Amino acid sequence: MATDKYSNIGKDGIVKEGIFNRFPILEPVTVGDNYWKNPRHSKLMIIGESNYFPDNVDSVFKDPVAWYQGEITKPLIPKEMEDNVSNYKAGYAPFDRLRDSMKAVLKTEFNYIYEEAIYYNYFLRPAIGGVSFRKYCKQIDREVAGVALCEILEIVAPNIVIFASKYAHDEFTKYIKSSKYNDTRIEFVYHPSNRFRRWESNPNSKQKFERLLKDYWLRNP
Repeated sequence: MATDKYSNIGKDGIVKEGIFNRFPILEPVTVGDNYWKNPRHSKLMIIGESNYFPDNVDSVFKDPVAWYQGEITKPLIPKEMEDNVSNYKAGYAPFDRLRDSMKAVLKTEFNYIYEEAIYYNYFLRPAIGGVSFRKYCKQIDREVAGVALCEILEIVAPNIVIFASKYAHDEFTKYIKSSKYNDTRIEFVYHPSNRFRRWESNPNSKQKFERLLKDYWLRNP
């Protein structure tokens, strides 16, 4: 089951039992209380695109209706895939790049991005292999993702949201279709993996991420 603060998200909607009652392992992740209480910075939420399953995983994830609404006769997320889809990933190289930029801007040491930010993946259904979720996205995925994030933002109230996926960012901004989150800066950078973009040199990667941190996250340089 979901933790209490997320247990009612999306309830009686597309996912009748509540999105994070059905997928508790996909909840946003933070560690400790520095996300809320560190006087050096405001509240930062980092959002990825989606998790990935290998093509041969024994799961209904390729069928979006079964994934969100079907009777659960076997685990939606098999035990052997739990570490892969958990929003907490220790020693994950792309997150280390984000952490290193955060450490450089904050001028302090910490081990994981979760100690100073909250992390979440936008789409709740895994993509296949390492391919962008763009290839598999259906309207039901857009609706569930939009509902979930809108309610999460109401609960965790970040000052700045940085999507590490232009596609997820664009889908969410199309979903909200308004200036509902005027008090929250919503931006994107490319995913911090050299498989997709050159993180060190692309102007929408490391340079932009660190500029956003300095402009909207850092309080006491």
